[in-house]
Amino acid sequence: MSAIHYSIKEINKYLPPTNHWLILASSVPVALSCGTVFAFSIYSTQLSEQCNLTTSNTSSLNISMVIGSALGGLIGGLVTDVFGTQLPMLLGCVTMFFGYKWLYELFNQGEDASLMFLIISMFFVGIGSTAGYFSAIKAVTIEFPNFKATAQSITIACFAISSLIISFIATHVFQSDIAAFLKFLYITCGSLNFIGFLFIRVEGHYKPGGEVFIEDNENEAMALLPSHSHPKTKNLSHLDLKESIMHPIFWYHFFMFSIIQGLGQMYIYQVGFIIKAVYNYYPGGNLHHLQALHVSLIAVCSFIGRLSSGPTSDFLVKSGFQRHWGLVLGLTIMLMGHLFNILSLDIFGSLHVANIFLSINSCLIGFAYGFSFTCYPAIISDIFNMKNYSFIWGLMYSSTAFGLTLMSRLFGFFYDLHSEFDGDDLVCFKGSGCYFQTFEITSSLCFLVICFILGYIYYRK
Repeated sequence: MSAIHYSIKEINKYLPPTNHWLILASSVPVALSCGTVFAFSIYSTQLSEQCNLTTSNTSSLNISMVIGSALGGLIGGLVTDVFGTQLPMLLGCVTMFFGYKWLYELFNQGEDASLMFLIISMFFVGIGSTAGYFSAIKAVTIEFPNFKATAQSITIACFAISSLIISFIATHVFQSDIAAFLKFLYITCGSLNFIGFLFIRVEGHYKPGGEVFIEDNENEAMALLPSHSHPKTKNLSHLDLKESIMHPIFWYHFFMFSIIQGLGQMYIYQVGFIIKAVYNYYPGGNLHHLQALHVSLIAVCSFIGRLSSGPTSDFLVKSGFQRHWGLVLGLTIMLMGHLFNILSLDIFGSLHVANIFLSINSCLIGFAYGFSFTCYPAIISDIFNMKNYSFIWGLMYSSTAFGLTLMSRLFGFFYDLHSEFDGDDLVCFKGSGCYFQTFEITSSLCFLVICFILGYIYYRK
């Protein structure tokens, strides 16, 4: 690894100079390329038909991609902290290019395509989706110490909006020609990640001979933080990696982040079933159109939430407040959305009126999820050592799997409990009766998290 690092440093002598504005600008194409991982649903159905895959097999591809993204975040984070940002950028460039290209070739093979090769190709795509992305987040955090949350929000928002842009391209440019679309993905993602390799050049703490150091700009980043932003946890910035991840404050945020992610992502992934339940209760209209509408609303509002979260967080700190107040604001909006899902659909009287209400609800939860999520990278960078930031954030991000799994299973349990067989299909005709119990529980969880965050704010004061 050190030999590759040394080779890259030699290559850098021939590259154009970079600066903090170029680093921020280059994080945008990196985030857009990495966000294509959420575009799997665009081509999953055609891929399944072309390669003769069962629903279970197709789910295995998605799971492989999720596992790859978790591993990519951890490995990429560790490499970023030690060797700097360019190695993970190169890793993301190669793995996304190779993964999508292999997927493109397997798609063209049709029924002769190996399921194992399909799973491995999606695993590579997953690795690439977080390796460069997390590296870019650390780079902008270091380069903009006074406006770290604002800089992070730009990168994170571009990651979120990527799937919507890619969906538009797939539908309107490639006319659902999946083979051409996959070819576009491997060329585009490889190229956009390579831009990050060229311009996002921030060193890690590796030095020949095994010594470690913290970059001057990392020390400056900690020095410029207002003292009130980390009063109780100031000493945590001097802990090594092992001490940081063993500290109770890390695990407190680990579980809080897990629940917050579960609250938002459960609704995002299950909104199709919610709309279907409403559609079955008030027949009429086009189900797929309604589902697509809500997916688009959530994506746009999540983008707006992420983009507005950073400046809000920085404003709070400069005004003498803690960043955690941003979490309280986001979770309060999230709580409103979950409480609204408890209401009976009988009060609306028609699908049209119910859909307007649910559209507002999707906007609230989409915005709240994006806003709350984007608060966390800056919070973690305030508390812990920037030298190990990427690995700590990657480990924190892995908590998503626990919260999402728990709440998705909760939703599935109550939805199936109220469903009945209509021919060979299990269908729920009870409208909000299909899922209101889930949101009674998640609303309580959301309220508890708000209380815990307020308790933490009081503890730090």
